This record gives sequence, C-alpha cells and structure tokens, in this order.
Amino acid sequence: MKSVLEEFACGGITGDRVFHLKKDSRYERIMEIFCECEDKLTSVLDDEMKETLKQLLEAQSDSSLIEGTERFICGYRLGVLMTMEVFNGSDEIISGGSD
Repeated sequence: MKSVLEEFACGGITGDRVFHLKKDSRYERIMEIFCECEDKLTSVLDDEMKETLKQLLEAQSDSSLIEGTERFICGYRLGVLMTMEVFNGSDEIISGGSD
C-alpha cells in the first residue's frame, strides 16, 4: 500500500470533497429548492434578465469555490501547526517530562 503522500502525489487522493448523500438529506432538499427557484425565475424573465441571472449564479459559484479553497488551505495549515506543536513537545513525552 502506498503512503498517503504517494497517493496524493499520484492523484489517488484529492482535496475535492465528494458528497455522499443519503436519501432526503438536508443538502439534497436545499438543492431541490435552489433548482425550483431558478426554474421559476427563468420562466418569467426575458432574455436579458436570464443572462443577468446566469451571470449572478456563475459569480456566486466562483465566490463559493474561492471561499471553499481558502477554508481548506487555512484548515490544512491549522492542522499542520497542531501537528508541529505535538512534535515540538515530543521530547518531554518521550523522556518523561522535566522532573
């Protein structure tokens, strides 16, 4: 079995989150509402407003991607800092402390 770093380097592990949704999950219900609202708006808008709605949704999607990426990076850095703190104090754990 490859190490986690080898799997990550070879593309076997990615930073993408894949949703494994249960039937009737909260996310699924929210997405249904989102799609229904988009369909209702699209049906009553003229072509110019449909284009404006499309641009709005694309901008919102892009901003969510940027925010998600930043959250992932910050969370990863925090995890590394926690790990570093654990190993920086490891001498005391191994030697039994400074009694």
